[in-house]
Amino acid sequence: MRARWQKFEEQVRDIVSLIHAKPCQPGRIAGTDFDGILDLDQNTKLLVEITTECTPDKVRSDLVRLENARNALYREGIFARGVIVLDREPTTAMLEGAQALNFEVMSANQLASQFFYYQRYKITRVQSPFGSAVDPETGVKDETAYVPVKYVNRSTGKKYTTAEIADLLSSGKNIVLLGEYGSGKSRCVSELFELLSAEWGLTFQFALAVNLRECWGLERADEIVRRHFARLGLDDLEAAAVRAYNRKNILFLLDGFDEVGTQSWSTDDARLRQLRAQALVAVKDAVRNSGTGTLVTGRDHYFSSDKEMFSSLGLDESSTLVVYVNDEFTLDEMLDYFEAASIDVTLPDWLPRRPLICQTIAQLQDSERDEMFGVGRNEAGFWNYFIKIICKRDARINNSFDEDTIYEVFLRLSELTRNKSANVGPINQRELQEAFESVVGKLPVDDAAVMLQRLPSLGRVGPDSGDRQFIDMYILDGLRAHHILRLVDGDEGERRDVVNSTWENPLQPLGQKVLASKTTGKIGAFINLAKRAGAARNGTLAGDIVTGILRVGQKRTDFEGVKIAGAWISELDFTESDVDHLQIQDSIVEELILPTAPPRNTTVFGCIIGRVSGASSVDGLGSWVKGNEFSEFDSVRTVTRIKDVGLAPGHEVLVVIIKKTFFQPGSGRKEEALLRGFAAGAFNKVAPKVLNLLETNNILTHFRGVEGRVYKPNRAQAGRMKQMLDELRASDDPLWKEVGEL
Repeated sequence: MRARWQKFEEQVRDIVSLIHAKPCQPGRIAGTDFDGILDLDQNTKLLVEITTECTPDKVRSDLVRLENARNALYREGIFARGVIVLDREPTTAMLEGAQALNFEVMSANQLASQFFYYQRYKITRVQSPFGSAVDPETGVKDETAYVPVKYVNRSTGKKYTTAEIADLLSSGKNIVLLGEYGSGKSRCVSELFELLSAEWGLTFQFALAVNLRECWGLERADEIVRRHFARLGLDDLEAAAVRAYNRKNILFLLDGFDEVGTQSWSTDDARLRQLRAQALVAVKDAVRNSGTGTLVTGRDHYFSSDKEMFSSLGLDESSTLVVYVNDEFTLDEMLDYFEAASIDVTLPDWLPRRPLICQTIAQLQDSERDEMFGVGRNEAGFWNYFIKIICKRDARINNSFDEDTIYEVFLRLSELTRNKSANVGPINQRELQEAFESVVGKLPVDDAAVMLQRLPSLGRVGPDSGDRQFIDMYILDGLRAHHILRLVDGDEGERRDVVNSTWENPLQPLGQKVLASKTTGKIGAFINLAKRAGAARNGTLAGDIVTGILRVGQKRTDFEGVKIAGAWISELDFTESDVDHLQIQDSIVEELILPTAPPRNTTVFGCIIGRVSGASSVDGLGSWVKGNEFSEFDSVRTVTRIKDVGLAPGHEVLVVIIKKTFFQPGSGRKEEALLRGFAAGAFNKVAPKVLNLLETNNILTHFRGVEGRVYKPNRAQAGRMKQMLDELRASDDPLWKEVGEL
């Protein structure tokens, strides 16, 4: 292995060669060895002494050597210039000593500045925003201290720090950093820039941190460089920066491949892939011709497949490292973030720990934080504030983006998911286009096309698919609530269409609370809409409105005879309001929360109810809750009860999976969640077979989620499944018998 001083000498000789466009090599003059000699012209030589021993004695010694060599060359009719290059800044005494002899002494950084005044760029760059790492309200650079996190290679599970990523880039490795909106990709770029720019004079690698949102319409890498410097007001450094690129000394940090706009729109997946590739031709040129490592960041799922991503970015899949930013902070990382921001706040369990959410919380006033996360726990108030931040943040990608348009498109897409089999999607390209058209009144072209491709919380359904789905239920649930509010305030035509629709996917508790937060002064209008929906086809809409009003906290709520049938209700909570004149029948209720006293003129009957809170058995329900099928009461701990029954392994697996999919809150379950706890002993082999059997018998179906398969129950089989669970060993169901034979 080469010693540090040897490597330093080679780097300095390379820099001198680049500056003068001539070779600088070690040599000997008048019996004295010099670290570098370069012929400036026929009659002039440049003598270079290079040292990591930065003491006054060493510099004085080198000055004497340079003086003796200059005198010897002068006798031969050759002029000599001399320079001593150190690995740190020279002292004043060193500078004065060299000047007295008409020589120079400088650091490697100062030498490199003769080629490209990078230090000036570095100072200017760190003062400007890095991508989306900005204050969510003002758009100015986010000055909150960086919280160290790990970046994960999902193929191998290996985790990387920013320092390790920086080392890989310096060694020539190409890296793609993927993550969802607000996960901290731009903060990673900022940290990498700080690390990589620290020793630019030694490595002679000039890290450029480029916000790709500023690079619309470019076709070549040198155009990226020129526009980047122009945006920073460093026009006079453009030529030197391009020269550094041409000599392959630029290390690109390209932030936001999903923020480079296409110039048109298409509902055809193949055409959209072509348009995305065309928008990124300059990025592809930069990656292929940088001569060193390159980092490219963007939102996960922006491309239809990994193959498209590698092709569009000009990367070789086999030699490119792909790492991911975790969607959420760990608990320790979140605590570190708030400590760095001097914020004392305890986040509730329901709130995602996404970096953007933590940043938004940090920007709140103390009184606002107390209101949202203190005793009152106003989670709906925070959601209403946060969605504005999301839309405003995305609108900053381009001046022509409008936060209101983004919000309205969100509402349209949330409505589409009400009838989607997977709850969160899929949403195809034509539906994206139609959602935009319904809001704006024209086709999405130019800037609007990229907006649709990168909407926050939307990701692709699976490999090689251009379809999108919501990947953030926290966002989707609140949007659905806002859409109901829009129905109350909107035009009659839209209301008529919706009440005659048949929605499958209901509001979850957060959405109910968000809806409740918007009902002030409008409860009568909401009840009227619930009546219409209940009398028509949309029982789920009627259920959403009722569950939202129940959370308003009124002393008494008269629903004026609202009748709901055929609804899907996630959580029906009677504890916050004294209810009157309400009827719910023939519906699916994931959880029923009972009041301390029966509500007046209210009945819940003929429903399938997943869990009852507030009673330990059917006997404790009261006459207003009658003729229903129940899965679980407060006193029942599902897994414990099942294990205590003493079923065979196959039957135990079957019962657990049926309970999780059919009779617990949620419209689907990840494969990993269904099989959790069955990795040991006999369960290990039988569990996958039971899951496969349920799918073969059309009791479960699956779709490809973000993290693998997600299983969804066939609700037509709910009654049969309930009977099987009631009977257990006595069951005569063919499925029960078939599982017993596994």
